[in-house]
Amino acid sequence: MIIIMYSLVLKNVKIPLNGYLVEGHIYIENGLIASIGKREYSADVVIDGEGQLVVPGGIDLHAHIYDPEYVENEDWETGSLAAAYGGITTLIDMPLETSVDNIDVLEHKLREAQRNSYVNYGITGGFINKRNYSMIQVLRARGVKTFKFFTCKPFKIEDDAIIPALSEIKRNNAIAIFHAEDEELINYWESKYKGISDIVAYHSSRTEATEASAILRIGIYAFETNTPIHIAHLSSRLGLEAILWLKKLGVKLTSEVCPHHLYFTREDSRRFGNYLKLAPTLKTSEDVKTLWMGLSKGVIEIYASDNAPAPRSMKEIDTWSAWSGIPNLEIMGPFLYTFGVLENRITLSKFIDVFARNPAKLLGVYPLLGEILIGSRADLYVLETRRTRKISSNTHHHKVDWTPWEGFELKGAPLHLIVGGNIIIEKGELVGKPGVGIYVGDLIAKTS
Repeated sequence: MIIIMYSLVLKNVKIPLNGYLVEGHIYIENGLIASIGKREYSADVVIDGEGQLVVPGGIDLHAHIYDPEYVENEDWETGSLAAAYGGITTLIDMPLETSVDNIDVLEHKLREAQRNSYVNYGITGGFINKRNYSMIQVLRARGVKTFKFFTCKPFKIEDDAIIPALSEIKRNNAIAIFHAEDEELINYWESKYKGISDIVAYHSSRTEATEASAILRIGIYAFETNTPIHIAHLSSRLGLEAILWLKKLGVKLTSEVCPHHLYFTREDSRRFGNYLKLAPTLKTSEDVKTLWMGLSKGVIEIYASDNAPAPRSMKEIDTWSAWSGIPNLEIMGPFLYTFGVLENRITLSKFIDVFARNPAKLLGVYPLLGEILIGSRADLYVLETRRTRKISSNTHHHKVDWTPWEGFELKGAPLHLIVGGNIIIEKGELVGKPGVGIYVGDLIAKTS
């Protein structure tokens, strides 16, 4: 990690403080916020926020960044740079195909991130099953807080391993992240649809009930073991209703939603074909509306990317065999600001909650991360709110040369992005280098 010891002033910004927007300046020293106010500060470096909004940098709890077997999909350099242009200053890498269930794999991933990431980084362990849940303690001691479980193929945990694994999660003060879909219902509907090589048939094969059934089952297990769980990429009204019922029961449960489930429907997939193949699947416009409502009301606590792109060769094949996943990092902050805040679906305070504060709280690193306070790490995202930026595969920073967000015009692209007091993006242009980010696992280990 590169450590640059110097002072920086971010001047002329609108700062969210105690529910109000305050115009002023932020003085940063040695990577931390040292002062916030209206008086003029002197520093080694001064950058002008031009009266624009500054928020804590986004924390993406669920992004597939680097798999040693799939380096053509994304890597730490491309993924973290795309994330920076999406207003993200911390990425938690989610397992893709290679299981992260031993120290050797973890350390390999960390070395890649340390060398090549433009932002802070962390790692989620997984995929948890009967053979490896005993490794939770070992990985937890190295700063891994989150562990990925599947209730369905291709990484389904065995039924008799769920409760012992949840017990290990609880004992180690960790978080179980569930891909929650019911495998029996998937198999049932695939038997009805799989003969149809059509993207809408694929999306129809994983229904709202498929998600809700798995959420309810895992939620009851979490209730019985008193274990905190997190539902990944919530996609449906019925899934949200299952979460509401479990919360009333007293389950320690959080959930996340992704931009594609807040915008696209299964009918939209007709235009994109396999390029909009995802799991969980796209649902209906009513599901999209309900998910926004859940985000607004705080029932869904976290906004995450589930970034999982792949080369065209893995998309342009039979629908049922094609890769599931899309590039999302570069649109994250601008999408939420444009379709959330500007269209009055969520407040600015909720934007900060779901994009920064709540992920930091879940990881146990708030308010060092996820907030603009004296003593907080200077991970800052200054939004360009005056002009739109058109998303294009010709200019985005993902490794793949396609995006379903092609042509979207979004406000809120980073005017400036600062990671630990280091300027990564200035006036919309890349000025920083990889290696300035920290491993958030070190912070987690200190606070747990």
